[in-house]
Amino acid sequence: MRVLALAFIFLGLMFSCSPKESSATMVTSQEMKELMVLDSVQLIDVRSLEAFREGHLKGAQNLVYDDEFVYKISQLDKNKPVAVYCRTGRRSEKCSSILRDAGFKQIYQLKGGLTQWEFKQELIKDTLPQ
Repeated sequence: MRVLALAFIFLGLMFSCSPKESSATMVTSQEMKELMVLDSVQLIDVRSLEAFREGHLKGAQNLVYDDEFVYKISQLDKNKPVAVYCRTGRRSEKCSSILRDAGFKQIYQLKGGLTQWEFKQELIKDTLPQ
């Protein structure tokens, strides 16, 4: 009986400590830059429209992380890789989980967000029409 109890405890600890499947593959600035040149990658900036206009990665589309995010990503191709970023990586981490739950298979997340982006001179700035 004691052996059985110890076995259950051991199995419980083993499964509770096992790592969860990651929502996204974390990529460095250099790796993100390499992903950006691929036509198949859908580059998603999840920051506010204002932040996006102040500067974003070339080729990115702005899908603001809000209550409508699940609907917005339904317009994307689940069979193509998605690269997601924000300012620090917190929102993009949440968005990566949502993307995974929605059935996207290849999800890349910029480690540290734009605050860690090493190619700041390459940010594109949008201006509002006057």
